[in-house]
Amino acid sequence: MASNPLEDIFGANVRGIVYAAFALVGLVIGSLQAAYTSLPDTEVPTFVTVALAVYAYLGIALGFTAASNVKNKRGES
Repeated sequence: MASNPLEDIFGANVRGIVYAAFALVGLVIGSLQAAYTSLPDTEVPTFVTVALAVYAYLGIALGFTAASNVKNKRGES
């Protein structure tokens, strides 16, 4: 069994796709937030604010998953 249980469920390719998709979603949400904020007399829609908050919260789990897949210099997990 792998040291990371997710390796048994999702391979490195799948995790890479998830990380890339997560980054693209962040780019879209962040761009919407920046665009609405830069427009005068325009409020940021609630769905953008909520999406950004949820995205940040999910980033914690994704970051821990990514960190658990980093090996040190001796090749240990």
